[in-house]
Amino acid sequence: SLKWTRVQLLKSQNLRDRRRINSWNAFIRAKLRKANAGHDRGDRVILTQFVARNKDDLRVAYKNLTPAQQEAYNAEVRVARDTKVMVVRSNPKAVSHTVSAAFANMDREWTALCAQTGLEGFYIAIRGTVEDLPEPKVFFTQKAENFVRTVLDIEPHRLALRLESWVVSGLGMTKHQRPLNKLISECRALIQEELDYILTKKVSTNVKMNYTNYERRIVERYGVMLTG
Repeated sequence: SLKWTRVQLLKSQNLRDRRRINSWNAFIRAKLRKANAGHDRGDRVILTQFVARNKDDLRVAYKNLTPAQQEAYNAEVRVARDTKVMVVRSNPKAVSHTVSAAFANMDREWTALCAQTGLEGFYIAIRGTVEDLPEPKVFFTQKAENFVRTVLDIEPHRLALRLESWVVSGLGMTKHQRPLNKLISECRALIQEELDYILTKKVSTNVKMNYTNYERRIVERYGVMLTG
């Protein structure tokens, strides 16, 4: 869905791509970026066409690069990797581990703070969309837990689950809420329709939207990026 392409989080080193940098690929990316400078999305040269049209010149130019120049191209890739927030689905296990570790640390800090200051309270953290992965995280001091059970007449964990259901389903946001799967299906259909329209003059066959490898299969290959 469109939400998948926009929701990004956790600037953790655990989520960064650590594949070995290929100098040729770094060189090609730099040249393609230069060739597309000043062009609007949808009018940019796609990677495969750029390489096919300039293959010989690119090979000669790459062959004449000094080690220092190759390293400079590699450095550009490293900088891009270090400043880029990877999408959640790139490594679900790493995301889950990072979230669990962060909240375990929060629990320790809150426990120590409440013991030192006498504060009472609770927090609940839940996923924001159906596409997010982390399970609900809760923290209750003893008196706050008793309050929820006695006054609200609900177990703390069930309160977290109800909040999650409310947020994920989108209840209360509109008077007539459509089913979530229907909204996702409509978003995907709209995205595919616009992608077909943009690529009509570039490719002869229909290109199916690829969410798993969006950056490589869509942005880099066809020069198209989702916005909105």
